[in-house]
Amino acid sequence: MPRAVVVQARNGSSRYPRKMLHPLLGRPAIEWVLERCEKIAIDQRILATSEAKEDDPLAEIAQRRGWQVVRGSVEDVLSRFAKAVRAYRLDAVVRITGDCLLTDPRLVQHALAQFDALKPDYLILTKIIDGFDVEVMSGKAILKADSEAKLPSEREHVGPYLRRSKRFNTVFLPYEEDLSHIHLSLDYKEDADVLEAILKQLEGRDFTYADVAGLVKANPSLVEKTKHIVPNEGYRRSLEGDKTGIQAMKGKPLRFEKSLSQFDKVMRIIPGGSQTFSKSSLQFSVGAAPLFVREGKGALLTDLDGNRFIDFTMGLGACLLGYAFEPVNREIEATLKKGTAYTLSHHLEYDLAELLTRIIPSAEMVRFGKNGSDVTSAAVRLARAATGREIVACCGYHGWQDWYIATTTRSLGIPEEVKKKTVTFQYNRIESLQAVFDRYPNQIACVILEPVSLEAPQKNFLAKVKKMAHEQGAILVFDEVVTGFRFDIGGAQAYFDVTPDLACFGKAMANGMPVSAIVGKRDIMKLFDEIFFSFTFGGETLSIAAAIATIQYILENKVTPFLWKQGERLKSGIEQQIREKGLEATLSIEGYPIRTVLNFKGEEKAVLKMKTLFQQECVKRGVLFTGGHNVSLPHDHEKIDRVLSVYDEVMEILKYTLEYNLLDEMIEGRLLEPVFRKV
Repeated sequence: MPRAVVVQARNGSSRYPRKMLHPLLGRPAIEWVLERCEKIAIDQRILATSEAKEDDPLAEIAQRRGWQVVRGSVEDVLSRFAKAVRAYRLDAVVRITGDCLLTDPRLVQHALAQFDALKPDYLILTKIIDGFDVEVMSGKAILKADSEAKLPSEREHVGPYLRRSKRFNTVFLPYEEDLSHIHLSLDYKEDADVLEAILKQLEGRDFTYADVAGLVKANPSLVEKTKHIVPNEGYRRSLEGDKTGIQAMKGKPLRFEKSLSQFDKVMRIIPGGSQTFSKSSLQFSVGAAPLFVREGKGALLTDLDGNRFIDFTMGLGACLLGYAFEPVNREIEATLKKGTAYTLSHHLEYDLAELLTRIIPSAEMVRFGKNGSDVTSAAVRLARAATGREIVACCGYHGWQDWYIATTTRSLGIPEEVKKKTVTFQYNRIESLQAVFDRYPNQIACVILEPVSLEAPQKNFLAKVKKMAHEQGAILVFDEVVTGFRFDIGGAQAYFDVTPDLACFGKAMANGMPVSAIVGKRDIMKLFDEIFFSFTFGGETLSIAAAIATIQYILENKVTPFLWKQGERLKSGIEQQIREKGLEATLSIEGYPIRTVLNFKGEEKAVLKMKTLFQQECVKRGVLFTGGHNVSLPHDHEKIDRVLSVYDEVMEILKYTLEYNLLDEMIEGRLLEPVFRKV
């Protein structure tokens, strides 16, 4: 495929109108540029100018000299180059600006040779005199930039998007001595005088870059007249316009009148405005995100104002099969007709318990609760009863009860003596657990941890925890409220092949219906005969029927492999976007494919601002972003591709917002807040 030198030039400069027709030694400026470029050994020579009438003379001069001419937008120079690439099927382009009258063909040949050797998408010579600029770029890169670049500086100057985006392999090639402070391009009338003086000195010679550099260094008075001029002022001005362009990248705000009206009413009678912190205004930007849902179906939520969103949080991970999943709903409806809570226990309790003992490695006996906190607290009480010890070693999140939440900043109302009974250790740091046992010898009742959250277990960590707990006479409890039925039908314990003494399940167990379970070894679980773990709705049949239907559907339809496959599609797509946009220092996607979190890096206040902006712009594009991705059955290819498309746009906004320091100006609603912090 052919290569071309493309000279961009127009007469409509605000700094020096009609500069390309300025006569130097009796010839217009444009002729000097074209003549210098005609010495370059290359397939095509193209003038890329605008469609404005004032540029007709430039086109006529170029055509008269045998050049091809491409004309396009006055300001959108990138589109002109893309037009040239398409018209002449160019493999590579040397970009020369019309104000580079002294262009050295030898410098260009050097840049082309390096382009061939290094094979980048974009190469630019650096540290050279302003006025000898050389850029070489692939035709494919130009077309890709043309389809993606948005900001004024990226459209007007061709190279900025290629330099900024990590999608391209770029090479900055410094050239010998740094002379970039010398200005010899044609931007102002004074420049023309200086250039003419230099051309007079070199008249009749096939001069080189070295000749010009030597002349200027030997006669600094030659450039005295233009020493005050700042190189690339036009580019700097377009950067100012970028700020307006970044604002314009934001999506159109949605209407939240009903949601905000409901919020005002709710806040007067419901403390915190929600039953769950993670669903409250702490996690959704008031004024820029929905606050109340009307209904859900599959992976779609409709808010009070009728706005519809793709959801990946899925009821905090509860709705693994999707909202209002028909096969589960049918069982709930059939059970509802018979009653929900009785004076006697219901036979469905056995059916679900027996099913759990078949699929969960640690399940020899089973008891039910309603929430994850019910069963994690039951596990702690059971362990204390079995060991006669009081102190709990924990790692991860385990619910709202006193014994755990005392370890966080949400410990108001918990007695100091209770706070002393729970100590924490760090995931993947077995020495931190050993330190707990050393500090409290023969006092640790149980070690309770989430077997995995976002960080993968390293160096047989789970097996080491089990061994240490048993050696120290403590009971091992896995909190599988989140991981259960998601990592594997038998939980993370089945996935990692480490069986605890007790395990707690909930969340996805009944696809959104409230039921949880504590399972474990028979000799420990039998102590429930003596421990008081009892509540009116522990055997409520709608949730139990839903759990049976959910688990059977997962088993019969190979749901788990599908979740892993779709999660990998989502995670790898996000990883690629982060790399391509050069946002590795700002974003990371953490966790296993079936449950990931988009993590924002930095100081907490900045992180909350970035997350607020990200949520705001995702919401405008129909994605209810919370940071987490609980991949579920309705997350088909279409929805994952749509979310990736939205993330691509919003990451672009975030990238430019950070680059131009515009976070505060871009945020439209209330900042998000953390639910709690560890202490």
